[in-house]
Amino acid sequence: MSVIKRRIRQGDYLIHKFPGERKIAEETGVSYMTARRAVLNLLGQKVLVRGPTGTLDIHPAYARRARPAQVALLYPAYPSTYLTQLRGLVSEFAAKQDVALRPVQFVHWDDTALVDAVEQARGALVIPYGTEMPLRLLEAFHANKVVVLDGDFTQEGIPSIRLFRDACITQVLEHLYKLGHRRIDCLNTQHHNVEIDRRIDVWRNWLTRRGLAGQLWDDPAPVFTDPTAVAHRLMGRLIDGKKTTATALVGTTCPAAIGALRASWERGLRVGADLSICAVNIEPPAEFFCPSITGLHTPDLGDVLEQCFKWFFSRGRWHGPPLLEPRTSTLFRGESTAPPRNADGNRTS
Repeated sequence: MSVIKRRIRQGDYLIHKFPGERKIAEETGVSYMTARRAVLNLLGQKVLVRGPTGTLDIHPAYARRARPAQVALLYPAYPSTYLTQLRGLVSEFAAKQDVALRPVQFVHWDDTALVDAVEQARGALVIPYGTEMPLRLLEAFHANKVVVLDGDFTQEGIPSIRLFRDACITQVLEHLYKLGHRRIDCLNTQHHNVEIDRRIDVWRNWLTRRGLAGQLWDDPAPVFTDPTAVAHRLMGRLIDGKKTTATALVGTTCPAAIGALRASWERGLRVGADLSICAVNIEPPAEFFCPSITGLHTPDLGDVLEQCFKWFFSRGRWHGPPLLEPRTSTLFRGESTAPPRNADGNRTS
């Protein structure tokens, strides 16, 4: 009985439909008769209710008292301090709204946890991991209240939150330009998705507007693996093979910048002195690296999340702009970027 109550409070049944007595016995390691007695007691306490077909569900009166998780946060199951940071920001906002949040990891778009969660939650925030969603999943998202977090899926008819405006990404590039850099390469080791592709496009378009040169070094890490090690190997090959003459390098993500920074240090390059390295956005440890890494802070998500949560607990369709973006994101100017040196080894500015 205590296991079932705890699962209800934690929102386990946002992911899985309520099981029958035999399944409960199997999951908790008790006999069928023990599980049946527990269910009968919970029915008597109006914790559970049995439907016309005999299926079990949470009693509405108990749901009001227990306040189980009603909003789901679905995110890919790969190691990332960035995902951990986003989970923390959403959890903190939900707590301020007195809403219980259930984080759910998924491994691929066809993971059954995705559909089960969005069908049973009041609303769901989904952090995507790839560009293409299966039609079956899109239909489930359209039929329920789902918002994509950190990706633009508005063309598929799904309200979306994009964390960094184009102008914010350009702010990173303009910082390098103002320091005097005129050849700025881009390093990507993240698997491709709509957000990574957009960041690369912003870099390309900015180079064209400024009339500058730059090379894309693209080596996406396999899905659900750490792109930092891939960036470390890629940067090592670039330095050892003398394949780039760039004075500055921007990583599409913080792990790309971290891997490049380490490979440079191992080969005697002083990051910030001999070569500037930054990231589009930084993650919590970046400010404490030596040198600290230049990049955008994750913006305050309060305003955009408030619009999402209001929709989750209201009736009707989504109203308002399909694409939400925080107003701004501040640039952290770390020690990893500085004016380039000229042929004499002196600073250009």
